Amino acid sequence: MTIDFILESTKGTLISGNRADTIEGISIDTRSLAPGQLFFALTGENGDGHDFIEQALAAGATGVVVSRAETAAAMASRGTVILVDNTLAALQALAGSYRQLFRIPMVAVTGSVGKTTTKEILAGCLGIAHKTLKTPGNYNNEIGLPLTLLGLEPDHGAAVVELAMRAPGEIAFLAGIVKPSVAIITNIAPVHLETMGSMENIAKAKCEVLEYIIPGGFAMINGDHRLLLEAAKRYNCRRFTFGYDEGCDFQILAAEIAGKGANLRLRLLDSAWTFHLPTPATRLAPDAAAAIATAYLLGQNIQEIQAGLDTYLPGPHRLNLIDLPGGGLIIDDSYNANPISMQAALEVCRDMSRGRRTIAVLGDMAELGEYEPTGHKEVGRSAAVAGIDLLLTVGPRAELIAEGARQAGMPGSRVTHYPTREECAKVFGTLVTQQDVVLFKASRSMKLEDLVDDFKQVAFGSKVDNV
Repeated sequence: MTIDFILESTKGTLISGNRADTIEGISIDTRSLAPGQLFFALTGENGDGHDFIEQALAAGATGVVVSRAETAAAMASRGTVILVDNTLAALQALAGSYRQLFRIPMVAVTGSVGKTTTKEILAGCLGIAHKTLKTPGNYNNEIGLPLTLLGLEPDHGAAVVELAMRAPGEIAFLAGIVKPSVAIITNIAPVHLETMGSMENIAKAKCEVLEYIIPGGFAMINGDHRLLLEAAKRYNCRRFTFGYDEGCDFQILAAEIAGKGANLRLRLLDSAWTFHLPTPATRLAPDAAAAIATAYLLGQNIQEIQAGLDTYLPGPHRLNLIDLPGGGLIIDDSYNANPISMQAALEVCRDMSRGRRTIAVLGDMAELGEYEPTGHKEVGRSAAVAGIDLLLTVGPRAELIAEGARQAGMPGSRVTHYPTREECAKVFGTLVTQQDVVLFKASRSMKLEDLVDDFKQVAFGSKVDNV
């Protein structure tokens, strides 16, 4: 990438340096900066990149992009210096321009639940035939997305990126940077109701991505959500649907546990096929269906799609299965939670029981707004319906989960609430055994993975990696 391209993209001013010079990449963090990269001095609530320019240069940065005229003047003799009005806006503009250099399938995945799973499965499928870029970790926001796109290399043949949101307009903004050729909307759920207000608003916000699909592209939309389908009608792009409804273009005909995996029977337009997913969760069937359908429309054959499915591994703390020495099982799904994913995780716990006692350790769910009391109680009722043998709830909001379970008929002797993680951890040597199937799930803010580690230490004598 030349300095001239960067200046044109960001509308920046070259204070020092040569327009014909090239850089080896972009960095916003001196701790991971590699020699030859250009350092963007971002400013935000947690720090100011301008304070780290010296560290960036010492680490081998060829230059800096700044938004302070006095800093630009002071650094003029130190290499390439570009002055912009706003460094984050400049980073976003550069990523948008750079993305346009690539004529490859560019898939944007959004939705309330299942974005990461769908992204991982689809990237695995496309990766069988093409070098495929995918969003690393949670790089799905106004900073992470541009950095992801700037990771595109000349030999990439496809890309799959996530778009996250907390408020209306955020998906539109991110989609305007990506300009996807394909958009997947996994679903809608009562997530971020504090900022979104209603399910109708969530559906409308998710569909903002449809406006930015490039000509010739298409959308893959969950056909089981009426509000989502209604919101999508206002856009003119080609639309396909996936889901359980018989009217879907790509219909889930059956999903069942098969050993430590799941078999999915799908109708792909006018033909039916069976696929195997190497994780025992029928709740992932819609995510897998969205990925399979998209890969199919992008030209993957059935064998390539199955080969891609075979590579799927859940991310850290996302439905990780850990066998216990006594024959039991940990289901570590502690990465995040909302009522829909909580209920699905309880079903996984039930399906994996196979005669063993089931224990659910469930914590607070955040950002539910007015739906908070109802959502927590619904999860408690789901625990009772799923036949969970022992329910342990953690955190102030989660007391409503316990209440909902009791209201649904779960005996009080099988429901216990703990205000803190530490109090819950004390029972792992007595109430919970190595023969049990134990589910851990809560919102990110609860850090329930610490409880997982506490139980591992009791079960194994030391902390172990997920398997």
